[in-house]
Amino acid sequence: MTEHNAFPDGLRQPGENHPITSLILLLALVFAGAVIFGMLSVFIGLAVTNGSAGIGNLEGLLSGDSSNAAFMKIVQAGSSIGMFVFPAWLMGPIEKRRHRYLDFKAPVNPQLWFIIVGIMFFSAPIFEQAIKLNERLVLPEALSGLENWMRAKEAELEQLTRIFLSDTTYWGLMVNLLVVAVIAAVGEEFLFRGCVQGILIRWFRNPHLAIWATAIVFSAIHLQFYGFLPRMLLGALFGYMLLWGKNIWLPVLAHFINNATAVIAAFYLQRQGKSLDDMNFGEQIPVYLYFISFVLTGVLLYQYHKTATEKNTRRHGKTLG
Repeated sequence: MTEHNAFPDGLRQPGENHPITSLILLLALVFAGAVIFGMLSVFIGLAVTNGSAGIGNLEGLLSGDSSNAAFMKIVQAGSSIGMFVFPAWLMGPIEKRRHRYLDFKAPVNPQLWFIIVGIMFFSAPIFEQAIKLNERLVLPEALSGLENWMRAKEAELEQLTRIFLSDTTYWGLMVNLLVVAVIAAVGEEFLFRGCVQGILIRWFRNPHLAIWATAIVFSAIHLQFYGFLPRMLLGALFGYMLLWGKNIWLPVLAHFINNATAVIAAFYLQRQGKSLDDMNFGEQIPVYLYFISFVLTGVLLYQYHKTATEKNTRRHGKTLG
């Protein structure tokens, strides 16, 4: 293993892998986790559903058949744990680096938790506008084949999402929160912010470049191209929350709030007999509220940065980011 001068101030971490080596190792763990946990979750899903929801019936699921939703949720949960949580958890022990990939122990000013809640609430109109802007994407005629494929993939994933959120029982709400909000938030933040972003910071020696590169990968991996822009912005937001706050649970909370809000909104609308199409609140937001949203989000981000970095300054004698 080669040593790599990981930090701009010249501190060398003994026995530390080169970032490219770390990325290759991480990808290998992601692949192994996806295969192992994917197979396990399929077997568990078949056992729980008494074999009534097999892989062969996936076409029926995609066409609107919600009878296999329980099976797919089990597979989704298992696959997410295998692809995201499992690799991120193992990276630190395997590489034995001084820098923690997942820093659970970094002290957090309690104010940051409340600021995150405010940021996620007041930034919602901004991301709604980003969604509308992204949906206007039209590729050149020469790329019409690619655009058709993107739209077909988008429709397929949207159908899966609708089936996932179609259960209007309170038990279904709890399961959806676990799979779509808790596991997704923990797993994706552990992998992308905890590992990928940390590795790219070592490689680029520029935290801002690393945050945006990670956000692009984070958005692209979802294969929802007409939600690429808002998801990329969310990824960057989560990245700065970790850069400034140091503790991985900070972006996990923000990610959870984002996903849980969508799950609860879908549950509430369907309990009221409405369609998930009614979740598009963009047309209902007055223009002036976008301006207020932008200003309040900016103020809260400034306060988050100030609160987080002041604590880091007292601990380390310098401010990062």
